[in-house]
Amino acid sequence: MPKISVIVPVYNVKEYLPQCLDSILNQTFRKMEIICVDDGSDDGSGELLDEYAQKNPIICVLHRPNAGYGAAMNTGIAAASGKYIGIVESDDRILPDMYEMLYRAAEKNQADFVKADAYYWFEQCDYLKRIHMKHLDQYYGKVLEENDRNLFFDFFMNIWTGIYRRDFLDKYNIRFQESPGASYQDNGFWMQTMMYAKRAMWLDRAFYMYRNDNPTASVKNPEKIYAMTREYDYLEDLLIQRKDYHLLPYCYYMRLVRDKGTFFRIADEYKMVFCEQIKDDFRKYKSAMRENDWVFTWLKRCVKDTQAVCERVIYLKKQLQKKLQTSKNIIIYGAGVRGDLVFRILYNEKLYDKIACFAVTDNRKATSIAKKNVLFIDDALRQYPDSLVVIAVVRGTTVYGEMKQYLERLHCRNYIDGTDIEENFYVL
Repeated sequence: MPKISVIVPVYNVKEYLPQCLDSILNQTFRKMEIICVDDGSDDGSGELLDEYAQKNPIICVLHRPNAGYGAAMNTGIAAASGKYIGIVESDDRILPDMYEMLYRAAEKNQADFVKADAYYWFEQCDYLKRIHMKHLDQYYGKVLEENDRNLFFDFFMNIWTGIYRRDFLDKYNIRFQESPGASYQDNGFWMQTMMYAKRAMWLDRAFYMYRNDNPTASVKNPEKIYAMTREYDYLEDLLIQRKDYHLLPYCYYMRLVRDKGTFFRIADEYKMVFCEQIKDDFRKYKSAMRENDWVFTWLKRCVKDTQAVCERVIYLKKQLQKKLQTSKNIIIYGAGVRGDLVFRILYNEKLYDKIACFAVTDNRKATSIAKKNVLFIDDALRQYPDSLVVIAVVRGTTVYGEMKQYLERLHCRNYIDGTDIEENFYVL
């Protein structure tokens, strides 16, 4: 009997599928099965799965008519026979020792689930950046219990960096909402695992390579306005049906957090309309928020003066887009966390080719990032004199002030704040 059942939901991802399957087959942990659920693919993905299954007996392929991500995942869970359930998205890949390390930790600590960090992965430009919650360093590698539950929600939101004990999922009937499409149905599953786990653990390692350069990913669809809302409607109804009223505040809080993300993700023409949903949600659920929370502050401002907030965001975004798109080159001034954030936003805005380089003032730790050189800012401005510089640190900090002054000394006045980009664009 396999110890881990790895479920791979598949829909029209033939281009990425071999990398994904090969990475699972190359695991150092051997006591597992791979359950691939073909959700009605019509691009040859199903046939490719069958070819892999013929050569690899640990692969089981289930073909079904297209019914959406949630239905595919539930089909895979129902067919699983392992003690633990793992999940790998079909356009991602994993490092070889992922399941061995997760399994050891889960068995040793009798955890309901064990997770780890992931990497933002842009294959086309050879970019890999670890997603790590540094403010939670003291909690990595420790068993967290019910009294620590609030911390669970501070780790990187995902369902695929870990393994879940099958009897834990069955005990609380944790499954996916089955609705058409593949939009945010991981949220309900993730929320349930966070709310019901009695023992959980996050390893201070990263194994999972989360692809960010798949243009067909549902998270990049600007027209799916209410998909997240429907997911939290489903979750709220589920908790009420189960009479788990004490868990509703978690649902309400995360719903409002997702409202803010949805506002920035969707196309500008839908923002005013979606604000009606935000107003309704804020009226119903605001008591679940902390009043000093930055999301609460933004929501409160949005509800108080919806038109002004929408107009300002749309105006600033268009001004920034115009400046970025008309610039000859872009220099990202900052190669740390904020530089990473600005890079990912610019990449998703299809501005990768305009990025001339990253730049730093001193202490250069890398010579290149995402196939772009890391230069000292003096050299960067000499090499790319007509560039727009993005100051990629938090606005208002001491470092920000020093960088701004340094640009002035170099007679560079063509710069914008990276914080402006962060505040007005959606980032994964």
